[in-house]
Amino acid sequence: MYFEAIFEPSGTMEYVPEAKDLAGEKIAIQEGWIIKEGPFKGQLCFYIPNSTIGWIPKSDLKELKPVPFVRWKEIHKQSGYGS
Repeated sequence: MYFEAIFEPSGTMEYVPEAKDLAGEKIAIQEGWIIKEGPFKGQLCFYIPNSTIGWIPKSDLKELKPVPFVRWKEIHKQSGYGS
């Protein structure tokens, strides 16, 4: 499935510097996996394809909702990760 959300990084997760540019922005994400250890254990995570951001815990995403692929692709392209 394809999702959009507003990225609101918490102080708990350490992100690469590139992620700071996306704070407060709408991002195109895909569903990842259930986190097996650490402070986000048991939480679903998501990721931005073609980025170096890594995984994002669901708690750092606001207004998370599924979107059609066409909409997802548009957001992904606007963020600079899509072609």
